[in-house]
Amino acid sequence: MHKEEERKRAMAAGDLRVEGVYSAHFLSNADQYGEGIVVVDGGRIHGGDLDHVYIGKYTLVSNEFSATVNVANYSGKFSSVLGPLAQYRLMLNGVVKRAQDISICGKVEERPDISIQINLHKISPLVHS
Repeated sequence: MHKEEERKRAMAAGDLRVEGVYSAHFLSNADQYGEGIVVVDGGRIHGGDLDHVYIGKYTLVSNEFSATVNVANYSGKFSSVLGPLAQYRLMLNGVVKRAQDISICGKVEERPDISIQINLHKISPLVHS
């Protein structure tokens, strides 16, 4: 699909307003804290921190934000706020508080005992050609 068509479809779906680069603040149910960077772009999520890469997809209906994000350790240092997991999938749900703040929480798929709270704050818009 052509990039401009994707943008029009995203705008029609109501998610263009959340597109951007976000600082991410993580808090696990084990009271572990971490930070990273997340890019929200037309239904896709990309991001990372010093030891992990995040890749996933999201949907936005009204202010309800849902995402599935695959997290993989690339450094060999197991410093995740969720413990020493080499890779895992997060199932997330939350709300867009304003176009610049998204608050979501969720669990590790197949490990419902491990949960996370994520607060995203927009720090930059995306560049579109």
